[in-house]
Amino acid sequence: MFGEYSLLYNSMALTMPYDKFSGHFTYPDAGDSQNHLAILSNNGLRKFCDHLLQQHTQEDFKLNVSKFKEELDKGLFFESNIPQGFGLGSSGALVAAIFLRYLHKAGDFKDGIKNLTKERICNLKGHLGGLEGYFHGTSSGIDPLSILMNKPLLLKSESDIEAVQIPAFNESGKNVVFLLNTNLSRNTDKLVHKFKSACEETSFKSKLENELISFTNDSITHFINAETGKLYETLNKLVNFQLKEMNYLIPESYQKIVKDGLNSGDYFLKICGSGGGGYMLGFTENWEKTKQELQNEDLEILYRF
Repeated sequence: MFGEYSLLYNSMALTMPYDKFSGHFTYPDAGDSQNHLAILSNNGLRKFCDHLLQQHTQEDFKLNVSKFKEELDKGLFFESNIPQGFGLGSSGALVAAIFLRYLHKAGDFKDGIKNLTKERICNLKGHLGGLEGYFHGTSSGIDPLSILMNKPLLLKSESDIEAVQIPAFNESGKNVVFLLNTNLSRNTDKLVHKFKSACEETSFKSKLENELISFTNDSITHFINAETGKLYETLNKLVNFQLKEMNYLIPESYQKIVKDGLNSGDYFLKICGSGGGGYMLGFTENWEKTKQELQNEDLEILYRF
């Protein structure tokens, strides 16, 4: 929900599972060996498996890569309804599924997942980030970690991660967190590279450290504490920053919509995931008016409180 990109430079981050989308490993149906999506998925997984054979040396979370390869030879693929490149954790879900299917003694891990120590969680996050980094070049590991733990997670720092309570869901709540689907795919690796290049410039790095991180941390604190007045004030600053300093992460065709929300104060649209397309994350305390203003957009309620 918060902390995209700034997390890479030690801001806080908040993530929340979303159970509308899911994925699982399966085999093609008999007589359906030419299923295009199954073949595409299997080929992609083979490349990842080859990468693991060469790079996977983690002893704390040892994967049975040989079993992975054997099952891929039998046609195994990852069937998912999670849109790829849209900021909803498609690669995180795949990494989580691989982790649970091929981790040695995964049953023991599942049994103890609710009682993981902070140190163990941090180690797990780092390992998952290393696996997911194959797809993006760089990954914090927070998406697959959140999926595995299946609860909202607050990252206070690289070494301080904990499950956290967020405001109770209320179906008739005034405050609405929603998704806006731009229907535009994007390349996460290229966007992360562009952001990191921007951070090499002294002026932007200073703004990131003195403004973006502060806006992000304050937004998380206000959201968790249900301080809605302060939340919307900080969201205004956060979205303004993204629009002015990181506008390459907002599709050009949506920059006016983002600006209109800032000007009216009726809604606030921020990037979701790596930005550049996919879904955007919106916040409003006037859902009916927001729906009217964005009537031509593909909207979906994520959370109400």
